[in-house]
Amino acid sequence: MNIYYALFFIFTYAVAIDLEDITNVSVNIAQSSYCVDSTLNWNCHTCCDSNILSNVIEKNGEQVIFGYNTDYKALFIAFRGSSNIQNWLDNIQFSHIQPYDDQTISVEKGFYNLFSSLKPTIYNTLQPLSEKYGKDIIVTGHSLGGALATLFAFDNEYNDMEYNILSIVTFGSPRVGNHDFVTKFNEYNVYSKRITHYRDIVPHVPQNMLGYYHIPNEIWYNEDNTNYSECNDTTYPFAEDSTCSDSCAPTHCTSTSDHTYYLNVTMGSSGC
Repeated sequence: MNIYYALFFIFTYAVAIDLEDITNVSVNIAQSSYCVDSTLNWNCHTCCDSNILSNVIEKNGEQVIFGYNTDYKALFIAFRGSSNIQNWLDNIQFSHIQPYDDQTISVEKGFYNLFSSLKPTIYNTLQPLSEKYGKDIIVTGHSLGGALATLFAFDNEYNDMEYNILSIVTFGSPRVGNHDFVTKFNEYNVYSKRITHYRDIVPHVPQNMLGYYHIPNEIWYNEDNTNYSECNDTTYPFAEDSTCSDSCAPTHCTSTSDHTYYLNVTMGSSGC
């Protein structure tokens, strides 16, 4: 094949991603992961014709949904968040684990153990779906689901799996790993958006003082979800932009109600 034609083919085939569009697509998929009874029939409030549900798996209290998005012509995978955020915050234990060959990389032990228990089933589910729909994937999750989505995207890149992460968009995700985890994640150049809402408490745990840091790129929505800021956390590789969600830390980021409302979508089972 002529090299100029090949380059033309590659660039014209690539899917253009619009921030607001992929965010809205992702928030609806993320919320649908809470609605197991509804999504099995695909008739929940946030389900739409452009998302075709294919599989739902549930294990160790976590639920993951799989399907195909016709707009982006890509698979999607969404990880459900905790059903009781306050109980999760009260009982979580933030301890590090080094599960990768690169022993400088550490992640939160509880998040990783849960992801690890799901991992074989996730890839076994994706394999036949990718044969039908291709290997591009939209990855999303809210709350705890955001942490699991981050670990899945990292695992896919770190282990050179066959899937192409078209986007990872999380909502109210906690921090997942240390400096080296974030540095390695950034090397993969995955389209990553980390959506935060006003004074949501969850993006501020585990604390920086415990050695945890966020992946970029933060998009911070105001209180009534009418405006957002594209934050400069890439300028601060190991600290959030102090003018975004971190502007209310450490004493005023205490809202659980902001955590359950993203882009005018009620997150959790109450939104089903």
